[in-house]
Amino acid sequence: MKKYAMMLAVAALAVGVSANAEQANALTASAQKNQVVTTAQKALEATESKLSADEQAFSATLNDQNRKSFCDKLSAEQRQAVIVAVKNGANANEALQHMLTAKEMKTAEVVNAGKTSPEATK
Repeated sequence: MKKYAMMLAVAALAVGVSANAEQANALTASAQKNQVVTTAQKALEATESKLSADEQAFSATLNDQNRKSFCDKLSAEQRQAVIVAVKNGANANEALQHMLTAKEMKTAEVVNAGKTSPEATK
């Protein structure tokens, strides 16, 4: 009986240690995730600080991914075009995606302009 009670006590102790280790791992992972998010947020805020006040106010209406694209991928003229489109009734995130798609298509046209098609060489 004493052996059985001792084995139960050891098993309970092992389960408690395991639970504490899992909880500590979860807390560490959460802290690391928060640090990464904080670092990414600080980088985005630094980029946004280079925008005009109007552009900063507009970027606050975008989701995180689109906010980064708005700051990093568009010229000042393109950013203004997106803002005007939204003032004329467009959805902010959709207007930005439309501008990014148009920009990518224009870039692809420029890249492909130097290439000749097989039909053109016949």
